[in-house]
Amino acid sequence: MGGKTSTASRSKYNAKTYERLVLNLRIDSPQSKKAIEAAAEQAGESATAYVVEAVRRRMEQEQMLSASDTPGVVKNLEGHNDPVE
Repeated sequence: MGGKTSTASRSKYNAKTYERLVLNLRIDSPQSKKAIEAAAEQAGESATAYVVEAVRRRMEQEQMLSASDTPGVVKNLEGHNDPVE
């Protein structure tokens, strides 16, 4: 039977494996929970996967922009410097 032991095992595994991040979203904002869930569904993803991918892209973009010490130069996806024209 998969009673409390299974639930306890899952809870223990989740606590050890995952971190939680709570977001407070305004209901009347363009980035409301409903809007994010609808966009995720349209993309064929879970809301979590959709948000994580958006964060990953933003972090990657900011890393590329801040990694370049030379004005007018950004790092491309391979990590090489490219002049901005």
